[in-house]
Amino acid sequence: MKLKPIRLILFSTLFLLGCGTISRGCAKYFGYDEVCVDGVKYIQFTSGASVKYNPDGSIATCR
Repeated sequence: MKLKPIRLILFSTLFLLGCGTISRGCAKYFGYDEVCVDGVKYIQFTSGASVKYNPDGSIATCR
């Protein structure tokens, strides 16, 4: 029974470590990747992320 919480913690840790890995992988090959978070579009680079702006200066939104 004590092994179950340890497995849950291990799984959660491994899951959280993988967050963003795919986007950074795409950015490595294509230069950037676009990600939607809470209705705002972000541009993911290998070194970080930035909000995407429209040509008129407004923040790009998504669904």
